[in-house]
Amino acid sequence: MGVITISREPCSGGSWIAEAAATELGYRLANKKCIEEVLVQYGMVGLKIAYDSMPTFWTRFDDETKRLVCMFDRVVLAMARLGDLVIVGRGAFKVLSGFRDVLNVRIKAPFERRVSTFIERYGTRDISAAESAIREADRLRSLYLEIHYGTRLDSAEDFDLVLDTGKISPASALSLVVRAARALSFPDPAEPASTASIAVDGILLEAVRKVLAESG
Repeated sequence: MGVITISREPCSGGSWIAEAAATELGYRLANKKCIEEVLVQYGMVGLKIAYDSMPTFWTRFDDETKRLVCMFDRVVLAMARLGDLVIVGRGAFKVLSGFRDVLNVRIKAPFERRVSTFIERYGTRDISAAESAIREADRLRSLYLEIHYGTRLDSAEDFDLVLDTGKISPASALSLVVRAARALSFPDPAEPASTASIAVDGILLEAVRKVLAESG
């Protein structure tokens, strides 16, 4: 049972690579929406209201944000415990660092390429607005990781595989991710280095199992 985490720059093709890797490997896909749904199932019904009403909610360092980040981490651990999963974003690569059956992947692309993708994806002709949107998304993601995990997005040591879709196509990057996932060395489930050794609250585990089953 393997786990892949995908950390990606906005408009780098990382989301597509995550979805395609899950399909090719027969893994389930867990994104922000899945994690939020687990928290709702688990009783944290105020999460979505808080998240939607505060664009910079996740870059704060107050008690409410710390509590939700802690819960996000618990959900990621519970998901990893089930295995056969691709987890997108949300600092999962830090939460699951140290597990031998987890492949931590970073997808990036040159800024100009990402701006072009943004323009094509959202149908805007305002290059300045597209550049601002990408920079702001980068800033918020960087702050989130620095505040809550004490790491930087450009820290290659956090990842097992870093791919630049400005140099290789997303399809080629997908092939490399799949090959690396299949080449993982799986430890004995009883070993501490295995995600199978993660201790998870039973109620949370069932909430995760239910949401992943319903998401396909």
